[in-house]
Amino acid sequence: MKFYICSIFVLFFSFSSLAQRVNEKLDITDNSREFNSYIDFEVKIVDFKTSLYVNDFKTTEFQIENGFHYNINRRFNISLGINGGVILGIPYEDRLQAYFNSGNTSGFDTFLKYYDEIDYIDQTLAKTRYFIGLHPQLGFNITDKWKINTGTQIRYYFQPFFGERSYFGNTFKEDGVHFDFLGSLGVSYLLKEQLSLGLNYNRSFGNLRRVLILNSYWNKPYTSSVRYHSLGLNITYSF
Repeated sequence: MKFYICSIFVLFFSFSSLAQRVNEKLDITDNSREFNSYIDFEVKIVDFKTSLYVNDFKTTEFQIENGFHYNINRRFNISLGINGGVILGIPYEDRLQAYFNSGNTSGFDTFLKYYDEIDYIDQTLAKTRYFIGLHPQLGFNITDKWKINTGTQIRYYFQPFFGERSYFGNTFKEDGVHFDFLGSLGVSYLLKEQLSLGLNYNRSFGNLRRVLILNSYWNKPYTSSVRYHSLGLNITYSF
């Protein structure tokens, strides 16, 4: 774990040094075309959407990013950042025991149909995961203060979300074991010359898990999938 954290910080400082060297070598006379380095810190509420209609797979994520903006003109800029962070594990609960303890027996047959799969996902998402990512973006300045950002993020998880699992003698490899490809859309407000505050929405294009469950006792086959969504608040310092 310490190795992963150290690796993330080495990447940040290396990237920052590279951006500063590029800035020193460039002699830009037009102020509408210039490089600016930035550091961004973001806190997110993560929602893991599943096909099993379980709506409480929510946790917190912390992310730090270092990169640079390139201002194409007064309205548009592009940016590239390297980020890293941690997704906190969701506290694990034995849902079947909690179901009995609640005294609620309505819909028990439907719940029991998916219980094994829900419990497996619960146990997997209970693990804390560290990641690094590459984050290109396109920014559009609506006014002098307000800005819209849209982009993508290629993310690598050091601890895989879902590995291989055997169902009645058949082994299935899940989608998105280590890598995830996210889309992002956000808006930011310039608090002062170098400091801005933003709100961002992220969604994975693929699934962290998608598998067809066959011959599950007396139940009909069904598909189980898990997809990443998040809403985050970030603060960015440019220099």
